[in-house]
Amino acid sequence: MKILAFLIIGIFAFARINPFEPVISPDKSIKIVKQEYFKKTKVYLPNDARILKKIIFVYQSLDGDVKNKEVLINKNIDFHSPIIITHNLQNFEMKEIKFDSLFSLYIKDKKIFIKTKDKLIRKMFLIKPFRLVLDFKRNADFLTIKRTIKKSVVKKVVVGNHNGYYRVVLYFDANYKYKIQEMDEGIKIEIY
Repeated sequence: MKILAFLIIGIFAFARINPFEPVISPDKSIKIVKQEYFKKTKVYLPNDARILKKIIFVYQSLDGDVKNKEVLINKNIDFHSPIIITHNLQNFEMKEIKFDSLFSLYIKDKKIFIKTKDKLIRKMFLIKPFRLVLDFKRNADFLTIKRTIKKSVVKKVVVGNHNGYYRVVLYFDANYKYKIQEMDEGIKIEIY
């Protein structure tokens, strides 16, 4: 009986009023930092290096897996000079495409803007091929429109007519995460 009383007192002594409250409170000073791209680095090899056999890049993919990419070189080098690795970001020129009286599409680098007064009613991201599907509310009558886009992260746009809405499908050159922001003038999409 004494053991049972001791056990009950011990349980109540360590119990919290709200069991769903976290034990550790989150740090309020943590800030979310904007994504920063790799630009340039210099690598000096040891003084006994004479032939560069290969370079191995270890990277993290979009799904979180760590992978390797090997580049075979097999060339003579001078260890006095650094090996310079640069990453030049691809800047695409602004694209403007009009889709009859439905909407206008603007693409600049990894930002997309769909200028329309129609309400976005549904969105989904599909793979094989990677594409973003957007449904806009409007009764319209038109044939399917297909446009291919060169030198852009968006490779193709297909617009189809459905009962009570039209569907815009943006085909991408790779898998991306995306963020959609609805505005008075239309839909802003950022991919990363």
